[in-house]
Amino acid sequence: MNANRAEYLSHKGVMIEEFSSILKNVPPGYFIDATYGYGSHFRLNDKYEHLDFIGFDRDLESIENSNNDDKVYQLNFSQISQYLIDNDLNPISGILYDFGVSSHQIDSLRRGFSFQEDSDLDMRMDQLQKLTAYEVVNDYREDKLIHILKLYSEDKFSKKIAKAIVKSRPISGTKNLVEVIKNALPKQNPIYTNKTIRRVFQALRIEVNNELNEIKNSLEAIKNLISKDGVIVCISYHSLEDKIVKHFFNELSIDCICQPIIPVCNCNTKQEYVIPKKKKFVPTDKEIKVNPRSKSAIMRYAIKL
Repeated sequence: MNANRAEYLSHKGVMIEEFSSILKNVPPGYFIDATYGYGSHFRLNDKYEHLDFIGFDRDLESIENSNNDDKVYQLNFSQISQYLIDNDLNPISGILYDFGVSSHQIDSLRRGFSFQEDSDLDMRMDQLQKLTAYEVVNDYREDKLIHILKLYSEDKFSKKIAKAIVKSRPISGTKNLVEVIKNALPKQNPIYTNKTIRRVFQALRIEVNNELNEIKNSLEAIKNLISKDGVIVCISYHSLEDKIVKHFFNELSIDCICQPIIPVCNCNTKQEYVIPKKKKFVPTDKEIKVNPRSKSAIMRYAIKL
């Protein structure tokens, strides 16, 4: 186990109590923690003995700092389903996706996730992959850069910022990038400037890690591996993630869409999951006070019929 384990132990996962309340009613079997992180959600394995937790994380540092007793493997979201099939571990009782960037990744001065400290333009969740934020910022064509900033940041100044980035190349680090973004923006309240910078960093991070496609592909692949009364639980941190989850759950919960006048169903649409009455959870004021980074979190889940 890595000597830096202490850095991981001081952090608590988002909405632990709310997630725990969902686990009470799931059937016995394997439960997947798709984003092991600090192992905070994984600790519930001690409380629910009917569940056998298996963890995954694309960040090798998370694996190296995991508890020695935990079963944790390095895989992306989209690879989890095939692992379960190959190892005869399905159907599973449920899966938790926490789509957030871990505090360790944000706070690490060498990872480049934060715009508040100077760092390399990295932003890789998996340090073994080749694409980094440096290549996106310095090598992408202007039209491609405009596209990803518009799509993933949804900021109204995306085009101006992309043009400024191309004009300012080479950009060497996060501090340099922040200055380029600031100079591309009109004079305004610093609060709004920081929001734009945060959105641009979000867009670059999503592109580097192919985050939205990972979410879509993994959800689609896992839906048929859940046992009856099992659950898919998702914690999102921005609207792009939450929209994917809402759309996916809505599609799973649709029943026959034939017109009522048709005597026999021919649409072949069959409801697979049910969405509970409480459609989403958000952090309490108390949790937000203790962990401000949880403020934007939304947790949704669906139950297999």
